[in-house]
Amino acid sequence: MGFKQRERKRKAKSAAKSAQSRSRETGSSAERWWLTPLRSTAFCARCALVIREGRDAVYRHVPREVRCVPCAAQLEDSKSYRPSLKWEQARRTSRTSGG
Repeated sequence: MGFKQRERKRKAKSAAKSAQSRSRETGSSAERWWLTPLRSTAFCARCALVIREGRDAVYRHVPREVRCVPCAAQLEDSKSYRPSLKWEQARRTSRTSGG
């Protein structure tokens, strides 16, 4: 591995770590909506549907709220949800093992 490639990797890691720490300091990710697999059974805040553990739901931390995916797609404030890291990892493992 050449010097320039190592330098690019160092810069990329540094940029990622600084962005992550900046996000944690401001708390901006707490108000965003995240698509995530649930750890425990929950109810949709809009339609009161029971969402079982392991199913996908849209979640935000402040104010704490869980919505089922169809309800989240209908509402304006939660339309900009993004996949969480846990959702991406679960999706990646299910695709490779389920093939």
